[in-house]
Parts: sequence; structure tokens; C-alpha cells
Amino acid sequence: MKLPIGAAALSVLFVSSMPAMGDDLFGFELSGSLREGGFERYVPPVTNPLFNETPFITTEAKPLYIYHRIPDGFVSNGGTINVAALQLRLALTERFAFIATSDGYSNLDFEDVLEDDDGPNDVAFGVKYAVHYDPAGGSIATAGLRYTAPAGNLSTGPLELNGTGNGFLNPFVTGAYILGDLQLQGSVGAQISLSEDNWSFVHLSGHADYQVIDNLFPYVEFNLFAPFDGGNQIVGGPLSNLTGAEIADIGASDPVTYLTLGGGARYRITDNAIAGLGIEGNLLNRDDTVFGLRVTADLVLHF
Repeated sequence: MKLPIGAAALSVLFVSSMPAMGDDLFGFELSGSLREGGFERYVPPVTNPLFNETPFITTEAKPLYIYHRIPDGFVSNGGTINVAALQLRLALTERFAFIATSDGYSNLDFEDVLEDDDGPNDVAFGVKYAVHYDPAGGSIATAGLRYTAPAGNLSTGPLELNGTGNGFLNPFVTGAYILGDLQLQGSVGAQISLSEDNWSFVHLSGHADYQVIDNLFPYVEFNLFAPFDGGNQIVGGPLSNLTGAEIADIGASDPVTYLTLGGGARYRITDNAIAGLGIEGNLLNRDDTVFGLRVTADLVLHF
């Protein structure tokens, strides 16, 4: 699978044709929590797209691109990772949806030491359910569960960066509160490796956006990744604390915590399309992790 340009184009056609189908298709509430009488404001987060799941129940296609800069102090003396992917969500009721949040293709370009590679990413899919649903009060809370299948094919030398082990389970909770032009959102979950090959970690994200003019929503976000178990690809020694980002797992035995802070803006193009752009940097342990600087761009095409 190469960069999903064709898939993104198909998603644009799919979503643009959905209004003609009506809200009710085969008895399903495709507009989810954005249905008439539901939430009118929808500004999903941009950074950490694999784990910072929106609590809103939607039917949408979300093509996205990530430019990821590796710190110069890392063992590879820097480099870049480029990712292109397509996320899909399907609402069946105002509270329940299927989600597919990881796929696509990555290109790894290291400056030195490590070998370059490119290939497909792992595939993650699951469900989510709004356990608290109050459009009138502007609040929603959603619980979900994802499974990541080891379908990827990224490696550098002897290190398998994805596609290893038995995959991951990811239980999570996410919520939002809307007060006028302000929206606050947060999510927390655990990415649990089902084998000894990969790391396991807790992820925590926060988001705040504010509508400054019609259709423009500047935002700030943070993302915390705190490992609670390492992998077995690098065990002991001076490199045992090397830490991959969520898109590439180095599998070292002693990964470190990293915290990112970023911001950007979303712009609503039409009633059914909102674009996002964000930049974020790592605030902790820059030389231990591959996360230095990241730019994320997406287009959310929703029912």
C-alpha cells in the first residue's frame, strides 16, 4: 500500500455524497452525535491522531499527513519520518461508532547509523460508546476499545519498528465540554502490548480551542506518553532507554516518558469539512526519543 492519495479522493467523494442518503441508512443514525438535536459544534483534535480520539460519535473520513523530525542528539544523529494515512469512523447511533484509526504508509530517513526504510503501518480498529451524552449542557464522555493488528512492515537493521508480536489492546476514555466559543477536551488510555516484543504505555492528551472568528478555531494541545513496560529488542546497556514514538516502536527494555506541547488551528471549510494544521515539540528527554518536532495536517470529512 502506497500513500493513500486514491483512498483520500474516494473518501472525499463518499462523504460529499452522504447528505443525499439521508440521516437514516438501514436504520443507522449515521450523523451520530451531530444529528439534529445533538451537538452543533464539532472541532476534533489534530495532534496525536492515533490516540487522542474525539469523544463525538461521527461518520467521517480523515486523510492525514505527518512530518516528524528526529532530534539531532538521537543515536541516528537526526532524520525524518513521513506518514500518510486515512482514518475512518462509522456512527450507528448517536452514542455508538466503529473506528479505524491507524493504517497508511511511513517513510523513515535517518541521517546516520540506522538504516532507512519505508512500508505500511500497523492497522488499528475498534468501537466507542458515549456513556455520558448531554448536548444541551455541552458535555460528552465516551469509552472505547481498539485492537492494533501487527500488519506493518517497518524495520531498521535488526529492529522491527512495527508488525511484530501479537498486536496491542487500547482501552481509552475521552470527553469534551463546550462553553460558548470555548471547547475543552481530554483523553486517557493505555496501549497494552500483547507480547514481549513491544512497549506498553499510558497516554494522556488535552485540547482547548476557541472560535475567534467565524469558522476559525485556534487551539493548544499536549500529549503525554508514559511507558510502564518495555520491549525485548534492546535489553540492557546504554541504548536500552531509546524510545520510539507512537508510530514506530523501537522495542527497548527501558523506554522513557515524553511530553509534547503544540498548537495550531482548525478552519471549517463547509458544514461537512474541517481542516486542521498543528505543530508540536517534545519537552522531555529529547535525546532518548525519536520525537523532536512534528507537523500534522488533516481534513475531516464528516456526515
